[in-house]
Amino acid sequence: MSSAWRSVFTYNKYAQITARAVRASLKEEQRLAAEKRGLTLMRYQQWDSGKGGPQVRGKSLVVTTFLILRQITLAEEEAAKAA
Repeated sequence: MSSAWRSVFTYNKYAQITARAVRASLKEEQRLAAEKRGLTLMRYQQWDSGKGGPQVRGKSLVVTTFLILRQITLAEEEAAKAA
């Protein structure tokens, strides 16, 4: 019965659900500390003509990665139009 979740969820989804349940069961102070640890932070910098732009902080790795990939795609499309 321990592997019953495998037919319904991927392992990542299962881990996400169980982590959320554990965090929800904690007392307020411990819950806030656990939620802060779960937050993913990153900084990235757009480079143009060999010069770096301002550093941008992203709170969500997925959203930030999407935005970076979108910028790369737009730059490639502009380069293709110029060629």
